[in-house]
Amino acid sequence: MLKQLDRLSVEVDGRYATANELKFLKDYLDSIPERVAIYEKVSKAEAEIIDTWEDEKRHYPEDLFHMGDYDMSDICRRDANDLLRCATVAMLFDEMDRLKEGMLIWYETIVKAFSYKWYAGIDYRLMQDVIKLFLDEKEAAVMIPIFQLEQSVLSV
Repeated sequence: MLKQLDRLSVEVDGRYATANELKFLKDYLDSIPERVAIYEKVSKAEAEIIDTWEDEKRHYPEDLFHMGDYDMSDICRRDANDLLRCATVAMLFDEMDRLKEGMLIWYETIVKAFSYKWYAGIDYRLMQDVIKLFLDEKEAAVMIPIFQLEQSVLSV
């Protein structure tokens, strides 16, 4: 949203925006009550969401909390909290591009450095399943594309 507003301000410099140019703004403003409700719901349930995600990972056939002999449980939890928060903010402001160009590019470097792509692919697929347990179908449909973006950037 912020990137689109910035682009609009440049494109319409010295003139009024057309109805077509303003459509994204109207659509976003119409979606604010839903986005705020989702944001608040995820925020209040964050610990339970992360706990459920960890439980799902523990039931996965492969060990997703160890890299070699190193226990990654604390790091996984910290990263899951950070990525859930960033995803929720990206949803609130409809800023998937900013999420991708900022935090995900940085985190992708770490994932590559530690050969964590396989784990990341599973983690974000599981998070998509888990978020559906905490949001209704319509709310989940707003959040899932963000986790899909995270999965595609971090696991490919």
